[in-house]
Amino acid sequence: MRKSVKYEAHLDDYGLITIYLSRQFYNGKSDVFYLKKPDGSVSKCPILNFELSQGDYNKYIIQTNEVIEIGQAYEVTEEHGLKVPLQYSLITKTARFDQEFYYDGDDLGVHPSNDGTDFTLWAPTATRVILELMDTPKKSFEMKRTDKGVFRFNVRGNLHGRQYLYHVLVNGNWNTSSDPIARSATSNNTASVVIDYNLVDVERFAHRLPPFSHPTDAVIYELSVRDFTAQVESGVKSRSQYLGLTELNTKTPSGTITGLSHIVDLGVTHVQIMPMYDFSTVDEDNPSLFYNWGYDPLQYNVPEGSFVSDPKDPLKRVLEARQMVQAFHKQGIRVIMDVVYNHVYEMESNAFEKVVPYYYFRRSSSGALSNGSFCNNDVDSNRLMVRKFILDSVKCWMEAYDVDGFRFDLMGVLDVDTMNAVEAQCKALKPDSIVYGEGWNMPTILPEEMKANMGNQSKMPHIAHFNDFFREHVKGRTSPDEITMKGYASGDASFIDAMKGAMVGNCIPGLVKIFDQPTQSVNYVECHDNHTSWDKLKECCKEDSREIRIKKQKLMIGSVLLAQGTPFLHSGQEFCRTKNGQHNSYRSSDAINQVDWLRKERHLEVYQYTKDLIALRKRLPIFRMTSSTMIQNRVSFRNFDGMLVIHYTCERKNPYHELWVYINPTNQIYYEHFDDFVEILANEAGLLDSVKAQNVTINPYTLVVFAKK
Repeated sequence: MRKSVKYEAHLDDYGLITIYLSRQFYNGKSDVFYLKKPDGSVSKCPILNFELSQGDYNKYIIQTNEVIEIGQAYEVTEEHGLKVPLQYSLITKTARFDQEFYYDGDDLGVHPSNDGTDFTLWAPTATRVILELMDTPKKSFEMKRTDKGVFRFNVRGNLHGRQYLYHVLVNGNWNTSSDPIARSATSNNTASVVIDYNLVDVERFAHRLPPFSHPTDAVIYELSVRDFTAQVESGVKSRSQYLGLTELNTKTPSGTITGLSHIVDLGVTHVQIMPMYDFSTVDEDNPSLFYNWGYDPLQYNVPEGSFVSDPKDPLKRVLEARQMVQAFHKQGIRVIMDVVYNHVYEMESNAFEKVVPYYYFRRSSSGALSNGSFCNNDVDSNRLMVRKFILDSVKCWMEAYDVDGFRFDLMGVLDVDTMNAVEAQCKALKPDSIVYGEGWNMPTILPEEMKANMGNQSKMPHIAHFNDFFREHVKGRTSPDEITMKGYASGDASFIDAMKGAMVGNCIPGLVKIFDQPTQSVNYVECHDNHTSWDKLKECCKEDSREIRIKKQKLMIGSVLLAQGTPFLHSGQEFCRTKNGQHNSYRSSDAINQVDWLRKERHLEVYQYTKDLIALRKRLPIFRMTSSTMIQNRVSFRNFDGMLVIHYTCERKNPYHELWVYINPTNQIYYEHFDDFVEILANEAGLLDSVKAQNVTINPYTLVVFAKK
């Protein structure tokens, strides 16, 4: 309740109204309340409960036997004659409300055609909705309320490119709002824009994508549209833009390959694009003024304008984002979109709250906002129309932009049923799509058994999670106050048993089992969050020379790429990316966040090693097993002092009968004798060509792969 208001009346359940009466207004006391209906008739409401507050207001629970027609305007009057509008509040959180107003149609939003343009808005608690067409001359139209609280209006002609806003009368206030399902917008979201996708179409290249069957066949590469081509030395013309990721054959001044051609040459199968929907904290008219990763959603179905060649052109947002996706497809690379459906940047000003107050954001039974995201609001995904919005949004990006999967930020804030529905829909649209996310156990107001986190992974068998056990035990602790703590690959051999679990995707009993199947484990040591692995090594391995840290960098990358599960790399990790020691650069400058292509020139050996290990993984199915049973039957371990030896018995489809991976994080040289000659497939130098031996050497800080046919 706002302190400046004398009193408020909230319909919090069917037949139950909560009154907040200011103690500065007649000491917050009233012995009677009346409900005035839209037809002018008045009925007395008995008081069921009264709480004498020590704070700013007293609380009353009153009852009405009137049938409330939700969306109609009612007033509540207290004994001194003061009237206030009845607000539709926590009633929107009831199962009955959800069932009564759930709308399963596929026509929400704006749909233009030559026969006319249909505007459709779900606003069940609104009394009136006015559509305003913004372009000269401005026009306003009263929308018609229809079944399930859906407001509709049809305008003659195809209004492609036309700007519009909604004016919503709800809870006694007029709210001016953009369209929560808008397809595009003017710069900084001053208005929504009608888009006919057929008029901004691009050639599609899905036929260029290679076959893809299982998540373990993926090698995911995370990048930011802005960061990846921000540096002048990248040689990219359209720097920090969608179009920058369509340019081929870009190079540094000395001729080193950068940009899209670099990704193609590296050999990854998927790119994960950090937020590319419309986010809040970058001025789209002046993108260089502020920096932000984009985990502050504004409009979920609108491409971000600061990545566009002309942010003032709402059509180019759509066109250039589509062109970027197809540029990757043309090179045989699939695109995963990083989505943040768990919270919005600012609830109060968001279109969700302006159009249907109280509905879209999770609250306690007392009305307090949930804050499991630590961003002051949690999207209430288990509400039926919120779930539908997420499903429709995912469908939009897959159909209109041709993306191939989704990475869910703070997935643990969302619920299991929603995530399973998302995954099923994605598979229906694209059988080769993948869905994964951050399955952390977030403190959102949701029963534990409903949270889409790793603790409930068995309820989401086809959704993968970032494996933080892998990260913490291979690289070392991530939090800033634990930056000096090493992991197995950075030099702490005492984690050898934890390393065993990590290398089988934590899906085997007795080896720190977290997941049921390897397809649920996304293995990584570095992403956009926290210190880069290179910056981590500089802190936890200060005693090491630069040469040794480079070896450890390669050892970590090799561990990621040869572990069971899905490997995940952060852009620039393959040439020792640094953020100058910053652990959370979400709003730091371009100087900190940009990919430094000159580092590739200085660390070509790390780049070549990463490229080679990707090729080795793609070549040998034994590193991409799809079930825990397969792993249990084919993998065994041996401790060789502090060195871990992994033995694989291969299937016929592998070119070898047996493989061994030796991971040596120590400063010791180890010697091994095989009964027969083995082929050395890879060592610290990367792939080797036809090198065979019976007596072999495993150097310090290295990973070596041996094979026998």
